Amino acid sequence: MIEFNLSVRDLVAFCHRCGDIDHRYTPSPSAEQGVEGHQRTYRRRADSYLPEYPVRCSHQQGNIRLHLRGRADGFDPELGLVEEIKTCRVDPAKIPPAVSRLHLAQARVYAALIAEEHALETVDVQLTWLNIDTDAEVPLVQCYSRGELQLFLDETLDAFSDWLALLGQRRHSRQASLQALSFPHGEFRHGQRTVAELAYKCIDQGGQAMLDAPTGIGKTAAVLYPALKALGEDKHDALVFVTSRTVGRRSAEDCLGLMTEAGMDATSLSLTAKESICFSPGKACHGDDCPFARGYYDRLPAALEEAINQGVLGRPVVETIARAHEVCPYQLAQDLLPWVDILVVDMHYVYSLTAGVGRLMAQDDRRWSVLLDEAHNLPERARDMYSAKLSKAELMRVRRSSSPAVKRSLDKVNRAMLAVQKEDWGDEVFRDELPAELVNSLGDVVAAVGRAMAEDPRFVPANPELMNFFFALLQWLRVAENWGPEYRLQLRRGAGSQGLSLGLNCLDPSRMLALCQARAHAVIAFSATLSPHHWMRQLTGLDEAAVCRRLDSPFTPRQLQVELETDIDTRYRQRDSSAPALASRITRFLREAPGNCIVYFPSYRYLDQILDLMFADQPLWQQRLLWRQSPEQSLEERDSLFQALHDNRNVAAFCILGGVFSEGIDLPGEQLSSVAIVGVGLPQVGSERENLREWYQQAYGAGFEYAYLYPAMQKVDQALGRVVRTSTDNGRALLVDRRYAWQAYRGLLPPWWSYRE
Repeated sequence: MIEFNLSVRDLVAFCHRCGDIDHRYTPSPSAEQGVEGHQRTYRRRADSYLPEYPVRCSHQQGNIRLHLRGRADGFDPELGLVEEIKTCRVDPAKIPPAVSRLHLAQARVYAALIAEEHALETVDVQLTWLNIDTDAEVPLVQCYSRGELQLFLDETLDAFSDWLALLGQRRHSRQASLQALSFPHGEFRHGQRTVAELAYKCIDQGGQAMLDAPTGIGKTAAVLYPALKALGEDKHDALVFVTSRTVGRRSAEDCLGLMTEAGMDATSLSLTAKESICFSPGKACHGDDCPFARGYYDRLPAALEEAINQGVLGRPVVETIARAHEVCPYQLAQDLLPWVDILVVDMHYVYSLTAGVGRLMAQDDRRWSVLLDEAHNLPERARDMYSAKLSKAELMRVRRSSSPAVKRSLDKVNRAMLAVQKEDWGDEVFRDELPAELVNSLGDVVAAVGRAMAEDPRFVPANPELMNFFFALLQWLRVAENWGPEYRLQLRRGAGSQGLSLGLNCLDPSRMLALCQARAHAVIAFSATLSPHHWMRQLTGLDEAAVCRRLDSPFTPRQLQVELETDIDTRYRQRDSSAPALASRITRFLREAPGNCIVYFPSYRYLDQILDLMFADQPLWQQRLLWRQSPEQSLEERDSLFQALHDNRNVAAFCILGGVFSEGIDLPGEQLSSVAIVGVGLPQVGSERENLREWYQQAYGAGFEYAYLYPAMQKVDQALGRVVRTSTDNGRALLVDRRYAWQAYRGLLPPWWSYRE
């Protein structure tokens, strides 16, 4: 027997959606406002009214059993009424009939299940549109007999039956292939089996694990393989591989490709950002403007069927299927989410405040396991995802071209910002209080723009600057909804009359991340730089019971010869005086270390200062090919470094520590023979970083360590990890800073290399 769990929402969406994509009439842009709107509505109902009424049933077709579950917004047994409440910010009369029919269909399925449970002969099915700005209710009531409702449910299940049969076939094939799947690389490398065993045990027990696994172990395959075997054994139902960089996504896709070649028959999907995959850039996401949105849901079933039979759904495959069926590729990928076995996604899709995959995991009865690659990047990414900024200059710029209604709402925001600025801040630039009047005024802008979007089909493409500002406001409101003690309001006065900006800064993302991690059946966070474990476990939102393991390196200490130059002081105030000595030392290292070398600096200014001094050494540059990283380099310019390292063996690349070239890149063999790291990577001291230090001191008693020391040495460790990538690699490294003689810093260097001064 093959069993599936499905929500009423997903069933109805699959069977009863029709017509165009149209996001102009999306219910409330704020989840909190939607919840509050529902609660207000519940309080107006009779005492006999039962909110959030659970329903479920099972449906069997051949050897496939479907478990259907959901929650009706409300059921009043005395009135014989089932209600579905939808929040909106527009006149309900303007909402397309197809949208109302879809929501009414959802209510009818709830009503059918409730009528059967309570043996009700007739049921009043009510779809209520609630305007969250006016609090006005617009009900649509239809009366159905029990037989009519049962017929509708049967027809809906029948419409789903072909798809269910296809899913059943795919599930059977998947399980058989995964149970027979062998490790694609044949033998496990040193340490790989240990990683695989820990990962499998974590999924089997439904727990959390943090694996600090050095470069060279082959972490991606070591984690993916046991996760796939566990999928074939019904230890979990689906898995999501989370990456922070393009190279991580490619590694996962390559590994899944190897698994497929080895016999795996599972469906994997890689999600691509909307702006990257859109077929109609500059057009609005609705049928009045975009041909791929027009009639999308009418053509979707055929596109879904083709996609689900493809197996591996990378971006090119999704785009090919979308063009063949003339549907939006981005929305097609989103509609595939409930049906695929494996997802490969950026961190944003799981952990952001708008994370579609995160919401799916929360709503879905399936047991999702998260494989979090390069987990050390999550805290910093999460700080950005949980923060927001509001700029007066941008506000005034979009105001000039706005309609009178939108302009009036923007003026309210401006007045509220000025009121915050005029308050007595003293010498402080941070507060732990949220300005209520400003939050309310932002809601007014969102409502005004929402009404304009509903009334004018061309509003979105015609107002790109306003829409960018609109999305920034939505982020501000979402952050405000999650306000807590770890947040600060930041005031920046800037230069001129429009220099004012207000930020909502998340100092510690652990609370929000913990909520996300709790949605998963299992979480396996892995990286080569997760030390100290207590710091990374706390900041990634893993619970105290999480298994934390640091594995031994597969390499020998002699494969990387690390020199510590502790006689040169690279601290900020000493840089000018020590610059000649530093330039001389790097020059000597480049002469002594053959092959390609990357030299890492803490800033572009420092890089240029030392490079200017080194230019005087003409013999050196006759032997070396210079490549320099710059702040505004294009993707093509960045790729030129990889090409240079691939084609030459005398490159001296000058790059920024903690930048795109110091982690997440794989340069095996002779592509990279050595690195030199200037400084210890400490973040620049400033008000924001000092605010972090104060918070971490208060929360964990380790302000300097959490805000400065640990993030700094993590960057150093990542850069060191670029040299030795395979069992046959050998190389050299130079670390320049007097602080490398101090135990607080030296003790955080990778323990598997030997160090000499």
